[in-house]
Amino acid sequence: MLLESMIVAIFFGKIRGGKFSRLSKLEFKKIWIFILALIIQVGVILFGVSGNKFVLKYIREINILSYVFLFLGIIINIKQRTLTIILFGMLMNVFVMFSNGWRTPVSIDGLMLAGYSELADLTLSGKLAFYIPLDEASKYGLLGKIITVPPPYFFPQILSIGDIFISLGLFLFIQSVMTDEGFDKTSMVRFNYKSRI
Repeated sequence: MLLESMIVAIFFGKIRGGKFSRLSKLEFKKIWIFILALIIQVGVILFGVSGNKFVLKYIREINILSYVFLFLGIIINIKQRTLTIILFGMLMNVFVMFSNGWRTPVSIDGLMLAGYSELADLTLSGKLAFYIPLDEASKYGLLGKIITVPPPYFFPQILSIGDIFISLGLFLFIQSVMTDEGFDKTSMVRFNYKSRI
């Protein structure tokens, strides 16, 4: 959903007279924090699915670490107001994960409807380190992965309410940058590595 949000945001930004080039002039501090958090989360998924014993043993700690980095990155750059919507979505996702042993409840019916029967079987068998089946025992299941985008959509997926907020925040963030004439006053991307957290 994030990729779709970016594409649609850029499309509407152009319609509204915005400039794609303004995104390259965005000033972000500590960009390495976002990159590191992304690497950790991708690593958790890849190694978790493959059954890596270290990742499975320390899945909670690794997940917490990745979200700490993400939160720090957003808070440091909070002057970009639309990032607060992304932060809100992330907090919802973290809350439901924390409430369920650092695993996200996911609708098995939703996975089947989206065409991910193999993933549904793995979730039911308890072999996934980051998903648990959504059932009556799930805490705050409403915040789990319950929103299904099924075929014929080109990229079927199952989302949480938090995911929707994150995608909305990303959409609004790109829109705000593309239509902000203030970015025309700068001529280069500035990633401030020297500022203090």
